[in-house]
Amino acid sequence: MNEQTVKVTLPNSVYDRIRMTAQASSLTAEEVIKQSVTLLLPAFESDMPLHLRLSLAGLALLDDIQLWKAANTVMHESRQIQLEKLAELQKHRSLTKIEHRELDKLTEEAQQIMLYKAEARRLLAQRGHTVFASVED
Repeated sequence: MNEQTVKVTLPNSVYDRIRMTAQASSLTAEEVIKQSVTLLLPAFESDMPLHLRLSLAGLALLDDIQLWKAANTVMHESRQIQLEKLAELQKHRSLTKIEHRELDKLTEEAQQIMLYKAEARRLLAQRGHTVFASVED
């Protein structure tokens, strides 16, 4: 993986938040910054695995009932529990390399599911469906 080094000057208050997050999650400050920027910026299609690009492209071909099903997809319960366990464990101690790889894998899976659901909802909205109930005062 190609990487670039960037020098950024941050206010002390921001750096303090990064440092505290790093300590709480047993990560380095650099890892917290890298993850924060990665999550903040949208992925390019070329960054997505081929299977995800194909799944997203296929959504446009689904009928509305199938799209609603896709919009309500959830992570398998056992995988969700494992993700939550590892995330909680990370708050209390450093993860092993194997645990860290598993957490990364599960986090990526959860993000892909969210993207899949978001695209299904976007298509439903484009077709005239109300995908989110309006919040009234």
